[in-house]
Amino acid sequence: MRIRSLLSSRLVQWAAALALALAAGCSALPRITPEMAQRRAATPVQVEGSHGLLSPARSKAILDTLKSRRQDTNIFERHLALEEAVAGGPLVAGNKAVLLQDGPATYQAMFAAIRDARDHINMETYILDDDEIGRRFADALIAKQQQGVQVNLIYDSVGALQTPAEFFQRLRAAGIKVLEYNPVNPLTARVGWNINQRDHRKLLIADGRTVFLGGLNISGVYSGSSASRPAKRAGATLPWRDTHLQIEGPVVASFQKQFLETWQKQHGDALASRNYYPTLASRGSEVVHAIASSPDDEFGAIYATLISAIESAETSVLLTNAYFAPDPQLLAALKGAAARGVDVKLLLPSTTDSALILHVGRSYYDEL
Repeated sequence: MRIRSLLSSRLVQWAAALALALAAGCSALPRITPEMAQRRAATPVQVEGSHGLLSPARSKAILDTLKSRRQDTNIFERHLALEEAVAGGPLVAGNKAVLLQDGPATYQAMFAAIRDARDHINMETYILDDDEIGRRFADALIAKQQQGVQVNLIYDSVGALQTPAEFFQRLRAAGIKVLEYNPVNPLTARVGWNINQRDHRKLLIADGRTVFLGGLNISGVYSGSSASRPAKRAGATLPWRDTHLQIEGPVVASFQKQFLETWQKQHGDALASRNYYPTLASRGSEVVHAIASSPDDEFGAIYATLISAIESAETSVLLTNAYFAPDPQLLAALKGAAARGVDVKLLLPSTTDSALILHVGRSYYDEL
């Protein structure tokens, strides 16, 4: 009876998600115009360091250094003005950023950060599968919780729809704070709920000092290395390749703020008192702007800055995308960049889990 009850509950959730998906249309993407930047064009771009906002002279010196690394001439003046106008918040200097090129490199670094955590771990993900990788993360997080490190987890209700409830119950039983983002069950949904309002953010924050972010969910599909191209075998599932970043430095506080704001907006349980905002010293020379988007926003700040960057580029645009289905504005931005002599390169998948998106994307190849 219990198995039948669980199965029925899962089917109800699937049916509700499907029905609401058909009834709800995707929100329109914003039209990005130069006027969006004019509101802030007269205001110098601000840079923040480990001790707060830097002086205008110091901010200008850092931006001049960034410009000197490239052949571009006006990209920062144009793009950063719009970026600040639509995304808000200052650039943050003094960070160390490490590129993690595939799943094995990312998971290895994430497990090390979990192992070394001493105060708290905040984790946010779209997909958290109940497979070998997912269970390894669950075991690692439970072990830290048992050591007195507070673990707080946000997962998306649709992204983890196939993960059994027992998986999360085990985490809760160990003392981990678990929040289901925008539950698909309409009986418990908040007012204004929409199936398209999903949490695709991927964050792992250890002790408020180190943050991981990028494209990887928690799933065994990312276990393959990108060092070599796997041979295609009949019936075999090809591994997914995605990219992640590991960042240390003052900007980590911005990502911590995003996590805690999401927890609050989703009415999560009261969090245990921890040192969520430790003093952060400079760890490197990278200047980072933490840009966040949420379903509650009027438009996507990340999308807006992407379009701005392409339209401001003067030498090259390198873009990789798993699901390439460009809207008219992105298509125009890419074609416009190529027309003015910018070297535009797109890295797109040869196979995918969505045949529809694959063929839609390929329909634009000749035009591009």
